[in-house]
Amino acid sequence: MSNQPLNSSDQSKILIFGLLMLLSIGFLVGVIPALFLAFGIFMMKKNEDFSYLTTAVRSFSGYVSLILAGCIIFAAYCATTINAEDSWHHRGFDFIVSLVCSGICIAYLFFVRLLFIYPLSDHSEWVEINVIFATKPKNPSDAVALGEVDIIKGEKLKQYSVADELIKWAKLKEDGHISEEEFNEARKKLLKRA
Repeated sequence: MSNQPLNSSDQSKILIFGLLMLLSIGFLVGVIPALFLAFGIFMMKKNEDFSYLTTAVRSFSGYVSLILAGCIIFAAYCATTINAEDSWHHRGFDFIVSLVCSGICIAYLFFVRLLFIYPLSDHSEWVEINVIFATKPKNPSDAVALGEVDIIKGEKLKQYSVADELIKWAKLKEDGHISEEEFNEARKKLLKRA
């Protein structure tokens, strides 16, 4: 499955993660983690090596974990300094904001794995060579590996009998070399050329 294009579910997950990253970039907090991921994608495409992307996700997670630790430390500080009514009014808001920021960091740590790296790692060979949202291989020779061969090219074939070709395809199907679907596709193409 790693050399197959991403299905619509995986593409949707990556798109949702991208939209979540746009929100964090809008608040200027997620610029650096987004740069980690963008650089990882760039290096992966340039060198056709998926390990650049996994390294970028580790860097993303490390940076977000540092922000999370800072938020937790600040929340603990705010919690220890809240002891009177006046202090709650000032420190209580800071405490709640730091807890919300901690929750957002935890969500990003969860979503980078669930919505970004897991779908891409399931299709790592495909993503290394092709664009993430590509449905067709970048190199036409890769189409042969995916079974997308145009079986019948009338200009390049010698004169042939449709009946003879149908017999050959039926034999291939009986011997188990092609599936029923491939046989039906070839039969349709042959009958259109007749």
